[in-house]
Amino acid sequence: MNGQILDARYRILKVLNVDEVIQTYLVEDAILPGSQFIVKQLHPASDHLQDLIGLQSLFTDEAKTLQQLGQEHDQIQKLVAYFEENKEFYLVQEFIHGNNLTEEILLGTPLTEEEVISFLLEVLAILAFVHSRGVMHRDIKPANIIRRESDKKLVLVDFGAVQEVVTTIVGNLEYVPVEQLRGEPQYNSDIYALGIVAIAALIGLPANEVSRLQNQKSLLTGEIVWRDKNIKVSRQLAKIINKMVRFDYRKRYQSVTEVLNDLQELTTDQHPQPKQNQIKIWLIMAGIVSCITIGLVTWFFQSSKPVVTTVNSEQLYQEGVRKYQAGKYQAAVDDFTQAIELDPQNALAYNKRGNAFYQLGNYQQAQADSSKAISLNPQNANAYYDRGFSLYELGKYKEAIADYTKAIELNSQNAYAYYGRGLARVQMKDNKGANEDFSTAIRLQPNYTEAYLQRGILRRRLKIQTTAMQDFEAIINIDANDARPYYQKGLIHASNNQKYAAIREYTQAINRNPNYAAAYLNRGDLHSELGYKLEANEDYNTVLQLNPQWAAAYNHRGMHRFSFGNYQGAIEDHTKAIELNSKDAAAYNNRGNVNLQLGNHKAAHEDYSKAIAINSKYGLAYYNRGVTRTKQRNKQGAIADFKQAVRLFQQTGQRESLKDAQRELNLLQNRPTPVTTPSPTPSPTPRRR
Repeated sequence: MNGQILDARYRILKVLNVDEVIQTYLVEDAILPGSQFIVKQLHPASDHLQDLIGLQSLFTDEAKTLQQLGQEHDQIQKLVAYFEENKEFYLVQEFIHGNNLTEEILLGTPLTEEEVISFLLEVLAILAFVHSRGVMHRDIKPANIIRRESDKKLVLVDFGAVQEVVTTIVGNLEYVPVEQLRGEPQYNSDIYALGIVAIAALIGLPANEVSRLQNQKSLLTGEIVWRDKNIKVSRQLAKIINKMVRFDYRKRYQSVTEVLNDLQELTTDQHPQPKQNQIKIWLIMAGIVSCITIGLVTWFFQSSKPVVTTVNSEQLYQEGVRKYQAGKYQAAVDDFTQAIELDPQNALAYNKRGNAFYQLGNYQQAQADSSKAISLNPQNANAYYDRGFSLYELGKYKEAIADYTKAIELNSQNAYAYYGRGLARVQMKDNKGANEDFSTAIRLQPNYTEAYLQRGILRRRLKIQTTAMQDFEAIINIDANDARPYYQKGLIHASNNQKYAAIREYTQAINRNPNYAAAYLNRGDLHSELGYKLEANEDYNTVLQLNPQWAAAYNHRGMHRFSFGNYQGAIEDHTKAIELNSKDAAAYNNRGNVNLQLGNHKAAHEDYSKAIAINSKYGLAYYNRGVTRTKQRNKQGAIADFKQAVRLFQQTGQRESLKDAQRELNLLQNRPTPVTTPSPTPSPTPRRR
């Protein structure tokens, strides 16, 4: 590849990155020796002639826009040229000497609040210009923000829009909000991504752990819960960042200018400048020439005293409600607190402050405020309802159920209280009660899709498949664009070994949500089981493009590669899964299978032993280690492992596995010489469904 000439001009010096759809090279201009650039080679999602003709026009339009941006702003990477060659599209970009922000903020060490505010202000200023030109970046992440070596300024690179036109691949899931995943990016999608970068910097997350933020969402609100007592951040900055990353883009900052104004106001509060009036006073005093001036200064001080107005508890409460409804939760907390100080018996203020604390992710304080509201007014159904959700988030499911029940006693028509109690009952394994609660919520609110979904999932898990299917069909009748019910129907078909029917449902889910990673993963599993190697590869690769940090996806692709004889690829995938999740017992077990197949008995034994150390009840790992020990002629060790496998398979009801383990045990105990046993099955770990 090195030395190859692109567009009869750009000689490849080094391959910087290669993946399925985008390759990145460092090149030298053959016409102007010494001039280096970055070239991105974009592989189109389709190679059909008609599709390519349409792509050419879109690619050219996006590239022209990007080229103009770089010419107009010094902190935007310049697009030098763009061209098409052999059905591939190319971008020639300015080579910027420097380091990207990954080397500053994703090192596992928290940044200070001042450092975070500094880079936010600089990047937001660039984004303000970009948005003013009608352009969205669409791929804000630390790797796409470079600190230029020459002047230490930040430079924005690799706009996602032109890449998405050709490849249809959206940026890293860690930084992408839900509306962009659905193919409906907004200008404040860039604000969301930058907010995630700020959170990662304040927490001090290493690069491979940023994805965990997407798993730290409130079950009920969808908001990311990231603040705790160990994170040093002011309430004011946390409030700004929370508004940047709101789940619903309509509740986020609507423009970069709004974020800049709030951040600049925050820095002014932290480092106050002399007020204009004070400056005038000092100028007057400095120019004193007579006693008249003294009189003027005295008059100025007297006349500039603030006018005191009386604000009562009710006014503060109403102002807090207004701010709460506007999504200004911390400001609402402040108003409700003042209302409570003026009237300590104001139950409504406690109740509403608890709601605001809940939205801020402070569930302990939300529970305390709801409890105070209840003590002041034991007939307040909303307070019990609200405390129930706080208790649920705190994992206190039994107490949550008690509160939902009391809320229902006081207001039997509250569908959400039944829904909340249903969720808690699922956690307590009260399946019958949960089913009844979801059903009541649906009866009270017939278009309550979340209640249908949770009832359908519960019924699917209980193998009540006909009625589960009815629930998922009900969601489709209410909202045909909801991908989730199709995915759930696919799970049901797969559990019945109806592979083609399951593939159809997963495809329906993907058609409605092209970024539904779990649907791609499960469809890939079925394609693999049916022997469709290329289709399975495509599905697994898509999953990893959508979420490069998903350890399970590497595990599944590794099992697929193993089943088709790609042992080196399988080893690489299982090793990557272990790097991402060192507690993944299945990944160690699966890598052990590959090592055993390759004859690396020592490595296989170590992998199985590690899987058992992580999960002492992993019957399959004991069985596989027994196979390895048999091959190593360690008869007593093999017998011990097969005995343990038999015991565990009996406990879990795995009949076929039990028969295999018992057979191997009998062979070892009844024959003096160990017998070579078959290799473990290619896919020993149950597929994720």
